[in-house]
Amino acid sequence: MKKFLISLVFVGILAFTITTVISRGFRPNEIPNGSVNSCSNCHFNPAGGGPRNNFGTLVEFKFLTEHSSAGHVMWGPLLASLDADNDGVTNGQELQDPFGQWVTGQPNPGSSSLVTLPGDSTSNTLSTLTVSFSGMNPHIGQMLKLRVIDKSNMKEVGRTTVASITASFDVTLDVILQGHSYYIDFFADHNSNGLYDPPPVDHAWRIELNNAQGNDNVSFTHNTNFVDIDWDYMLTVNFSGMTPHVGQLLELRVEDDVTSEEVGRMRLEAIPSANFTVNIPGIKFGKQYNVDFYADLNGNGLYDAPPTDHAWKMHLDNKTGDVSLDFAHNTNFTDVGWDYLYTLNFIGMNPHVGQLLEMRIVRQDNNKEVGRAKVDAIPAPEFSVSIPGIEVGHDYNVDFYADLNGNGSYDAPPTDHAWRLTVNSSTGNFVDNFTHNTNFTDIDWPGVTGILDDIAKLPKSYRLLQNYPNPFNPSTNITFNLKESGLVTLKIYDILGQEVVTLLNKVLPAGLHSVNFDAAGLQSGTYIYRIQSNNFTAAKKMILLK
Repeated sequence: MKKFLISLVFVGILAFTITTVISRGFRPNEIPNGSVNSCSNCHFNPAGGGPRNNFGTLVEFKFLTEHSSAGHVMWGPLLASLDADNDGVTNGQELQDPFGQWVTGQPNPGSSSLVTLPGDSTSNTLSTLTVSFSGMNPHIGQMLKLRVIDKSNMKEVGRTTVASITASFDVTLDVILQGHSYYIDFFADHNSNGLYDPPPVDHAWRIELNNAQGNDNVSFTHNTNFVDIDWDYMLTVNFSGMTPHVGQLLELRVEDDVTSEEVGRMRLEAIPSANFTVNIPGIKFGKQYNVDFYADLNGNGLYDAPPTDHAWKMHLDNKTGDVSLDFAHNTNFTDVGWDYLYTLNFIGMNPHVGQLLEMRIVRQDNNKEVGRAKVDAIPAPEFSVSIPGIEVGHDYNVDFYADLNGNGSYDAPPTDHAWRLTVNSSTGNFVDNFTHNTNFTDIDWPGVTGILDDIAKLPKSYRLLQNYPNPFNPSTNITFNLKESGLVTLKIYDILGQEVVTLLNKVLPAGLHSVNFDAAGLQSGTYIYRIQSNNFTAAKKMILLK
C-alpha cells in the first residue's frame, strides 16, 4: 500500500518527430486566454507556422482530437497539470486555468495580465517571497534551513539554507504564485549536528502566507513557540552520459526499502541534455530507499519493461540527511514495474475547509486498495490530492469523505459527506476534477477491522497504523505490523518532542500487534507516537481531546 505524496512533480515535454508543422488559426481559441499570446503559445514564430515550442510539441503529440495538423486542442485537467517548459509552473497556471476547467466558448479565466507562455521557460508567473528575520541572537552562527509548501497540494515549491545565522537577515526565493497560500517551515540547528531534531533539541517554527499578492514579504521575530515541522531531506540525482535518451520522457520515484511506501516522484517529459540534475524532497535520515527510474525509449508516453524502455534501480542508505547520488548511463537495465499517479483536484469545498478528508483508490476487479491519502485539515476551497499505484487499463473506484461531524472517523452520509468517482486511465498518470455537490454516496469506509483485513492480504511488511479512535479521550489503541521478530520500542512524545512515556521496549514476534495508551493524566493536545524495530522507524500524530 502506498501513501499520499507530498513531493515536487517536475514536468516538461515529450519530443517526437513532426512531419507536418502548419499553424491553425483556430487553435489559440481552444486554450484559455489563447488570444493573449496567440500563435506564440505554440510556435517559436509569433506569427505561427514553423517549428513548435515545448507546449506546441506536447499538444501536437498527445492533446489533439486527431494526431494530424487538422486536429483540435483537447484542453483539460491533464494538459493543464503538465509543465511543458519545465519552469516550475504548470501550463494551467501560466494560462490562468490551473485545474483545466475552461472549455471553448466560455469567458477566459483569471487575469489576462498574469498570462505567460507555457512553452517558454523564461516566462512564468512566479514571484518573490522574502522572509525577514529579526532577534535571532540565540542562534548566531548556527545553520538555518527553510522550505516553502503550497497549501493547495502540500508540495514543496522551494528551499534554501543559511550557513551562519546573524541577528537579522533576509531569505528570498522566487517560488510564489499570486492567490496561493503557503506554509513556511524553518529550523535553527541548535545542537549543531547538521540535521533536524524535533524541538526543543533544535528550534523550529511554521509561519503562513495566505492569499499571496506577488513579491510578498513576511516578517519573523524570534520566539519560543516551537513547532515540530517533521523536516525531510532532499535527494539529488546527478545524471551523466544520457545522450541516447535526450528528448525522451524520464520518470523517477523513491520508495522506502522497508515499507515500500512511495515518498516522492518526478516526471521530466524531455530529458534536456546528456548531463542534468533532478531534486526530490521527502527522504528521512536513517532510512533506506530504492530509487527507480526509466527513459521512454519507444516514445509512447508510458512505461514498458526493458529492453523496450530503459529502466534502472539504485539503492540509497541515508546517513547524511540531504543525499546526492550519481548515475552514469549504462545498459544494466531492471524491470521496475512502474505504476502511475492519480491526482484529484477538489473545487468549491468551502463547506468543509478545516475538516478531515480521507481518500482511497480501490481496483474494481479484485477489490484491492492500491493507495490512500489523508488531509488532516482541508486547507482551502480548492486543493489537490495525489495517490500513486494505478495501472493502465484497469477500472478503479476513488472513494473520499469529509468529516463533517468532526469525530475523526467515517460516518455514512448525511452525517459525513462522501462521494465515489470511477476512473480507467489509458494515459498513465491521470488527473480528474471534482466540484463539491450533495450527491453523496455511502462508501463503506473501512474501520480498523477492514484495514487489518487489508494488511492480512498483503505480503508481510512493517506498518504503523493511525491510532483508533482519534481524537480520543482518554484511551486509544496503537496497532502495528512487524515483518519479522525483533526488539520493539514504542514511545509517546508531546508536540515539543519531549518524551511522555515508553509503552513498549521488548522483543515481539512478527505479525500484528496492538497496544492501548491511557492518557488520563495528560492535558488535551497533539501527541506523537513513534515506533522503532530493526531497520523500521515510523511516527504519527494523535489528538487527545478532553
